[in-house]
Amino acid sequence: MTENLIIKFWGVRGSHPTPGGDTVYYGGNTACVEVNAGGHIVILDAGTGIIPLGRDLLARAKQTGKPVQATLLFSHLHHDHTQGFPFFAPAYNPTSRLYLFGPGAPEQALEELLARNQMPPAFPVTLRDMNAAKEIRSLSETQVINFTANTPHLGKQPTDDLSIRLMKSYAHPGGVYIYRIEWRGLSIVYATDTEGYIGTDRRLAAFAKGADLLIHDAQYAEEHYRGLNGWNATQGYGHSTPQMACELAHAAGVKQLALFHHDPTYSDVMVRQQESNAQQLFPNVFAAREGLQVILSHPTTANPPARLATQTRSLRSTVENFAEQKR
Repeated sequence: MTENLIIKFWGVRGSHPTPGGDTVYYGGNTACVEVNAGGHIVILDAGTGIIPLGRDLLARAKQTGKPVQATLLFSHLHHDHTQGFPFFAPAYNPTSRLYLFGPGAPEQALEELLARNQMPPAFPVTLRDMNAAKEIRSLSETQVINFTANTPHLGKQPTDDLSIRLMKSYAHPGGVYIYRIEWRGLSIVYATDTEGYIGTDRRLAAFAKGADLLIHDAQYAEEHYRGLNGWNATQGYGHSTPQMACELAHAAGVKQLALFHHDPTYSDVMVRQQESNAQQLFPNVFAAREGLQVILSHPTTANPPARLATQTRSLRSTVENFAEQKR
């Protein structure tokens, strides 16, 4: 069993998928992040990135001889965060065991909403047809997900092993859940689809305080957000700029920041520029891309920021070479 906390990005775009030559480096799939905490698989959101993740999980299961067991956390139920779930292959395998948590009240609301997404005539395969063993639960802000023998259960206080807390944010239409995953002294905060406040979001800064990695929405360039230079203003849409993400990272004192939920109209070159601008404001920041794996080591082992910096320098060089070729 690994002593590292491993994060892999499977989908990093917002709003809708955007395949094509201009998005090949950062990727065109919508939001999905895999977290491996000592063998516990936690999946953050089910955008189209969950489709290749599902195939990969089945390949791993075949290799190890162990069935897929995973916990899926929905930040909210907008289409770009759920649209990949009907194509998540492990959900059709009766040996798989899936635990699904997310917003909704009363208790069965999450299951009802997921079922509605797959009702004919909109989709030919119902939630009931997905014959994996599934436990679907709505969460409230006071609950904590703890794990015992790889099985999640709800409690009021975090345990010493793997635990997940949540904060409900109202900085996105309809609200959004922000998750903090803690495992053996390491922590990740997943804060997608949230818009920064003047002077930063102090509740979120307190929730993310000291995290080893903050994954934060940074959909819009500053000029786009403000409606300058021909852009339509996006203030109030529930998404942040890299500047907002960096301000929050400073306020929370996090070690690393991943810019996430890239606008689907932005090319790789534009996302790279977003990253470059952010690096002037916060030193350990990178733009998330599909396939990027971040390994957070226990404090007694290697220094994780140095390992990540090597990866991002290589990525910058690749994108810059690509941009030069296009000229």
